[in-house]
Amino acid sequence: MYKFFTLTLLLLTAHLFAQEVTATQKIPKSALPGTDFIIETTVNRARVNGFMKFFQELPEGFTASEIESKGGTFTFVDGGAKIVWISPPVDDIITISYKITVNGGVSGMKKLPGKISYINNNERKIVDLPVASIMIGTATVPVKKEIPVTNPVPLTTSTPVKTNPLTTPAATTTPAKATTASEVKKEVPIVTARQPATLAKVPSSAMPTSSGKMFRVQIGAFAAKPKVDGVPEITTVVLENGITKYFSGNFSIYEDAVKRRKEMAEKGFNGSFIVSFENGKIVK
Repeated sequence: MYKFFTLTLLLLTAHLFAQEVTATQKIPKSALPGTDFIIETTVNRARVNGFMKFFQELPEGFTASEIESKGGTFTFVDGGAKIVWISPPVDDIITISYKITVNGGVSGMKKLPGKISYINNNERKIVDLPVASIMIGTATVPVKKEIPVTNPVPLTTSTPVKTNPLTTPAATTTPAKATTASEVKKEVPIVTARQPATLAKVPSSAMPTSSGKMFRVQIGAFAAKPKVDGVPEITTVVLENGITKYFSGNFSIYEDAVKRRKEMAEKGFNGSFIVSFENGKIVK
């Protein structure tokens, strides 16, 4: 009788455990602004046959698009990725995936909480996923700041002035007066050859200076060189922390900058915005 009771208890425990939905996720530890990465989630639905919903909350500046939903309905809504199954797939274990696009202006450590809700025996249950974090930016990618080296100007040499004995007065017997250090006249060096002025080498992507107020469209701030194919009139500004801001265009009319910003959004730079410059410097 005791053995029968123990076996019954074990079967009941296994049955209850089998009804608990579990999930694991694969999320990269870091990503760069203006790039994409993929999130994979493996769900053990434990033979739950009713309604089931997956939701992953995404930080501001993140957008999601469907890769694999296993028969569910995927939407990017309410600031997150959502998949709804009216009737879950036949397989007990399913793997869903979707692509995350990070806007150019996003940086720092971001959290990605998620949950799965489902109906079991007419009871609604919620499973909270372990909160994952991802670093957007340069925390794990050190950036070397390049300093342009200019050619040093050679030191000038002085040539002693020759005297003409015909015009130089004869020496007198008057004893020479001792000179002190304060009375010594500094010699003015005479340059033997005229040296051309040397200029610092300026990177080709440096920001050109413009007089007056101008407008440029910032498409993003990146730690590494992004894919900017097809972006016209690219200029850059390198910050002290190694981050490089990328701009498109140089307009004196604000409406022209607005048109360029729309063009950049159509090319995928959804976080682009207009920045004002005055005399070549950003106006805050």
